[in-house]
Amino acid sequence: MPQDPMVQLTLFTQAVEALGGQRGTARILGIEESALRRRLAGEEALDSTILRDIARALIDHADRCRKIERKLSPAFSENLTAEQAERFGGG
Repeated sequence: MPQDPMVQLTLFTQAVEALGGQRGTARILGIEESALRRRLAGEEALDSTILRDIARALIDHADRCRKIERKLSPAFSENLTAEQAERFGGG
């Protein structure tokens, strides 16, 4: 069953928010902020190119977030400072 256009627009809007808002997303996608606003308002159709580009941007963003999380998470003892390790019984 094809995607409902309103559902797709809602998901697109959520993607823009996840990527840091309109200005940042427009920069990431290499389009004018006004063009992005027209798409968000439903005044301009979401074509397969913009959907592909935002999907790639979301993957890149998620990959960067995962890498940072793995360096910050206290679940990995190597991420703790000596003081933190002592406090949490790891040192």
